[in-house]
Amino acid sequence: MCNKTSSLIKAVSLAAAMLPAIAAADELTIGARSELTMDPHFLWTGANTSYHVQIYGALLQLDAKAQVRPMLAESWRTVDDTTWEFKLREGVVFHDGTPFTAADVVATFKRLPNVPNAAGPLTGALVGIRDVVAVDDFTVHVLTNGPSPVVPHQVAQIPIIPSEIAESATTADFNTGKAAIGAGPFAIDTYVAGDRLELRRFDQFWGDKPEWERATFRFISDDSARVAAFLSGSVDMIDAVPPVDVSRLRETPEAIVHTGSSDRVIFLWMDHERDVTPFATDLDGKPLAKNPFKDSRVRRAINHAINRDVIVDRVMDKLAIPASQIVPPGFGGYDEAIDVPSYDPELAKSLLKEAGYPDGFGLTIHCPNDRYVNDGAVCQAVGQQLAQIGLKMIVEPMPRAVYFPMVTDHAGERSSLFLFGWGSSSGGEADLLWQGIHTFDKDKKLGTWNLGHYSNAEADALIEKALVTLDADERHRIEAGVIKTIMEDVAVVPLHYQTVNVATRKGLSYTVHADENTLITEVKKQP
Repeated sequence: MCNKTSSLIKAVSLAAAMLPAIAAADELTIGARSELTMDPHFLWTGANTSYHVQIYGALLQLDAKAQVRPMLAESWRTVDDTTWEFKLREGVVFHDGTPFTAADVVATFKRLPNVPNAAGPLTGALVGIRDVVAVDDFTVHVLTNGPSPVVPHQVAQIPIIPSEIAESATTADFNTGKAAIGAGPFAIDTYVAGDRLELRRFDQFWGDKPEWERATFRFISDDSARVAAFLSGSVDMIDAVPPVDVSRLRETPEAIVHTGSSDRVIFLWMDHERDVTPFATDLDGKPLAKNPFKDSRVRRAINHAINRDVIVDRVMDKLAIPASQIVPPGFGGYDEAIDVPSYDPELAKSLLKEAGYPDGFGLTIHCPNDRYVNDGAVCQAVGQQLAQIGLKMIVEPMPRAVYFPMVTDHAGERSSLFLFGWGSSSGGEADLLWQGIHTFDKDKKLGTWNLGHYSNAEADALIEKALVTLDADERHRIEAGVIKTIMEDVAVVPLHYQTVNVATRKGLSYTVHADENTLITEVKKQP
């Protein structure tokens, strides 16, 4: 993949030296790696949140540093230990002219757990929330099971829609565009699945008027094709610039590369629960009689078989940071005392031998190839490194449209070992603890994203304690303790923290967001 991209850039380097001017003064075209899911409550991913916040809006929004700021709610406060109050903006209207009130917020929240067949429901954003009630037309109370300090970050994840739509619309209604109505700065003009999303500025938007009258996202999942589109002038900017192309684009006079820190950690999840896991075999390809990942020695072997420095240097072109844990530096719960796992293939082989696999076993790793930066290449590198400790590897990268429904189907085949990414901006701290590490508990809305079905009673108790600890320092201390426990238990295998790389044509500025959102409103015309 990387060589293909580099060759393509060399082929167009002369043309790129004089990139065409922006196509139209008030129109912006973005080459985007990820497509959106039209139903804002069907699949909770960072890619979808990026689109939905611009179309639908939420009570609060995250700034470039993942701090909460006002949006559809002007202010918020705690009334008591179990009540958060949000004062809504008056005079806000949806794209169809319907006035925005507290009834829309209540109906939206009630819809979240009731979207049929949701691939990744937003119920994870409701952790600790027991009800949402309208006090009056412009006051909402979010009622929690106990003290819940992360509610502002939670509500920033939830796209708000009109009550009439929330109470009756199906996912199919959103897919046709019939129900795709929000109160964000841009309204949908045209959506062509697999091709593009055309937006128009909503002139009745309550906030600052965006510079761009129209904006088009062209969905270009292939990295080399996206870079080529930028260099040819058919798009004004691209997101998820492949690391291998960053330095070359920086040398292109008419291009600007904007780089910043991401809150996303890329890691490996393993099947912790099933007695027999479907993608682990003996060396003859026959299913193993027992799940090897239930043995901590196998998990530790995987952890020490990964050379994170090689992945960062060669696959990510040094535009990533080796990861020691599931939360990035600077976010609550990060434990500075935890070191990046050592690369020690001899130790890994010894651990496999102790676990009863002296000659290894067969294993398939599943990964998306169009969701995270260089995810397909990272997947191949991990497969090669695991093969070096004696595992007979099959690497299966696949489009996100196929991958996510497979790994998020708790009742389905899922995977035995798979690559995933998690951004901490949704909680401002180690929210993967309650979203993906806590044992799945439907009633408590905990562990919704626990796709490896990991379970640790000691960790569960501490996670629940952290969720009701209002003092931030104490809460982060508890979270750091949980992270230490689960990293020692190898609940997941951390790989690296991503960076955000966006390229724009000269004459445009862009503010990079830690949550990796690609926002039209952050693209400014330079004087």
